[in-house]
Amino acid sequence: MSRQHRERFAATLALLLTLAAGGAFIGGLSGGLLVPVATVLVLAYAKGRLVVLDFMELRESAGPMRIALLAWPALMLSLALARIVATTLFA
Repeated sequence: MSRQHRERFAATLALLLTLAAGGAFIGGLSGGLLVPVATVLVLAYAKGRLVVLDFMELRESAGPMRIALLAWPALMLSLALARIVATTLFA
């Protein structure tokens, strides 16, 4: 592993930890409100994207695996957001 790869790995890891801490902080103070929960879901997608692109080393590839691995968390988080919106509006 070259120095550049180590530095990129450390920067990505620091960003992931920051996003995780921020998501936990916002989620803890959200109280079930829609905007903070949507923010946590966006942060979760950002973390998933970083993991797929950097830790799974798919940043330079353009194949169907990359598209599928980026679409899966987007689909799951969209369903989670739809559930939250539905329970907020119809409860």
